[in-house]
Amino acid sequence: MEQSSCTEDRIQHSLERCLCHLGVDSPDKKLWNAGLCISRWCLEELVKRHPHNFLILLQKILQKTKEVLEECQYELVVPLTLLFSAALLKSPYLGAGCGVLQEAYLLFHRFLAWPEPCSSASKRLLVVIEQEIRAPGISFQRLVRTEQAISFDIKCSKTLVVLLVSPDADAPQEVQLTSEQLSTMHYSSRNTITTLILHSFQATFGTRLDLRVLHTALQEKELYELEQIYETITGSMEAATSVADHMAAREGLLRSLEKLRESLSVPSGDGCSETGSLESLTLPYPKCHTCLWDDDNFDVLKDLLSVDSDLDSPPECFPKIDEDDTFDTSIDEEDEQDSSIKRWSVPSVSSGVESDFSEDTAHEDTEEGQGSHPRVRKKPKKKSKSLLGLERFSLLFKTPHSPSTSRRVQSMGYNGDITKDYLMTGAQLKQSGAPMRHIRHLNVSMAPVDTSAPQRHICVRRRPILSCDEGNEAEALTVVKVVAFGGDREAGRLARAYSDLQQKERRCPQLTRTCKLQFFFVPTKRKTVSPGTGHMPTEGQESNCQDVDNSTTDIAQMLGMMDHWYERNVFSLLSLSSEVLSEAPPKEDDISGGTGATEHRLPLLADLVLYYCRHADQPVLVQLYQAELTLEGGEKRKEVFIHSLELGHTAGARAVKSMGAASKRLGIDEEREAVPLTLNVAYNKVAVSGRSHWIHKEAVCTSINLQKTCRDSKQLDSKEGLQLTMTEVVKKHSSKSKKGYNQILISEVKVDKMQVTVQGNGSTFAVCLDQDKKMFIQSVKRCEVSLCSKPGSSSDWRSYKTLPGQIQPLHPTFCSLLCLPVTAFSAAGQ
Repeated sequence: MEQSSCTEDRIQHSLERCLCHLGVDSPDKKLWNAGLCISRWCLEELVKRHPHNFLILLQKILQKTKEVLEECQYELVVPLTLLFSAALLKSPYLGAGCGVLQEAYLLFHRFLAWPEPCSSASKRLLVVIEQEIRAPGISFQRLVRTEQAISFDIKCSKTLVVLLVSPDADAPQEVQLTSEQLSTMHYSSRNTITTLILHSFQATFGTRLDLRVLHTALQEKELYELEQIYETITGSMEAATSVADHMAAREGLLRSLEKLRESLSVPSGDGCSETGSLESLTLPYPKCHTCLWDDDNFDVLKDLLSVDSDLDSPPECFPKIDEDDTFDTSIDEEDEQDSSIKRWSVPSVSSGVESDFSEDTAHEDTEEGQGSHPRVRKKPKKKSKSLLGLERFSLLFKTPHSPSTSRRVQSMGYNGDITKDYLMTGAQLKQSGAPMRHIRHLNVSMAPVDTSAPQRHICVRRRPILSCDEGNEAEALTVVKVVAFGGDREAGRLARAYSDLQQKERRCPQLTRTCKLQFFFVPTKRKTVSPGTGHMPTEGQESNCQDVDNSTTDIAQMLGMMDHWYERNVFSLLSLSSEVLSEAPPKEDDISGGTGATEHRLPLLADLVLYYCRHADQPVLVQLYQAELTLEGGEKRKEVFIHSLELGHTAGARAVKSMGAASKRLGIDEEREAVPLTLNVAYNKVAVSGRSHWIHKEAVCTSINLQKTCRDSKQLDSKEGLQLTMTEVVKKHSSKSKKGYNQILISEVKVDKMQVTVQGNGSTFAVCLDQDKKMFIQSVKRCEVSLCSKPGSSSDWRSYKTLPGQIQPLHPTFCSLLCLPVTAFSAAGQ
């Protein structure tokens, strides 16, 4: 057995710390989080002290991967792929003879037969390894080019990071400091291009080139000359990635850079010592923009992107949406497909506009003209049976880059678990009495229609898939990474802004036409939550929904249960105090000072957020809900929420406490002293069998609260639901000297729909959504809660009136559900 050095032992220990206790749920887990959540950051700080440490880390990861393969530790596969890709990204040089990449390719290739998400994560890593074998350093080059918007091609993609920070006075100090420093970090084009040229030569030649001599030669060049040199390098590296033979690709790149070296008059560095040959070049920080954001829309994002993106659509594309138009009743796009191919269905490239069973062929959209009558669709041309059959057959063999390729694997929470899908099987359809290809007409008042007009129905239940049509990925040149900080209140604000974006983009695509939006969520503590300790504020997570003093982080906790690497590196940041997150590591000797690069030391939170944005790319779908409110004057209002809806005394108490010092003058009664209301309550109880079980009752309640069932891993089952908590008054004790005293009974049940109507003239109640004081609504007579469907999917099917030649609207059960795509490291829990 070979004797390891002290550095190897320290790297091995740090790697073990990164991977220990992943997915373990124990009572003392919260005591470990403060140290474990920064274990990956500590490993990175240790490795970058010397360029040769990256090779040691890659070898240690491969040793650990062999153990995982032998012991079948499924929960460690995705973290190992992420650790390997991150180390490979920053490795200065890997010689062709070391064999690390070849060994890694053979090792991770064995995980392709493992269940999801192990298979998809390994497949993504294998693509990176193949490209690195052909063109060393290509991952570093592409990342910096996109983040710094350095390109000599008009159609080159770029990445923009937008930090959404709440302007409230109770915003965490570490978030303010992080956003301020990231938004003020800029690099000159000359320094960035110089760093990229140095990196490409070092990744290709390694110790055979003196990097300091090359840097001196580059300093004498003008900026346009450096751009020409780098354009040549970029073309050679990208051409090498498309060569089939690995050795031929690497040799061709070596010859191309050798000619450039000779043109720069840089001598070969074969005789220089190994210590002075390799240098760790600092990865530049991406361009970040900070926006003060407290609205339920992305107008601030649109204004920011109008400067950097080609958003040339007129302002009329973003009209003010009336309340009645919040959920439009337009026909689903897939229902307008040609009737001649309605029996064939192929997956769609969009991340949720179409169902998994929808057709993706060309269709004609129904457009409205000046009048109120829609334009009659043209009759499709008749085709021969042979041609029609050929088209049907070709639909099953779309290429991976075709616009009609399914993105269901990336968009669903768990790729291989079909039991979690909202999919009605043939047996269930038979039990429910619904035929496989047709459904019975709903007993709803409809306008008289022509019986001869075609009426088409679809009976398959759709998944809760991503509803935003991102279009073809090749056309989305700008990737906008939207990072939101906060708790469940900010998550609800993000959900309503996303729903508002869906409405506007459906009317006139603007942002989604040129940009691909990715949403990142970083949970943070509010100043009023933490009592001053450095441990996780468990009171904000374990309190019941009637504790209105503290904001919760249940949505982030749910993401952590679905993705253990997110829990370790993002959610567990709540275990650290503001002082630790705001502290920047001490400046060391500049290891890249000889290359002219300047290393900035950012706060700990900034480094962790950048790691999250760079290495997480799998959307996890979080179901949204809609609340249809009927106010006292008869006005109807529709709102979207993601986490909780509070009704009655709980909502009023939250609104009073949000007033700060003024709340002391008003006073807050407890539930036992609150004035009860007589309510008619109806809810659909969630059953494992999937059958609807409506329960109607009249109750005297002080509060009714709905909360997303996401605090326990056992609640993340196949049926989406809300935890209904009713505080009923069993008996009211009255006294002449004291206030009335209520004897209350608290009951809980899991539901997916609810209707509440207050009895008595003049009686109303208050509603608060997602613990947000701005979403406090008073004088409500009726509240109806249901799953939120995507815009244009016949969500308002009851009020829709069909016209001759149009398609029957579908029941909401069969509509695509609107989900908020929050980016994580893997799209499924282990």
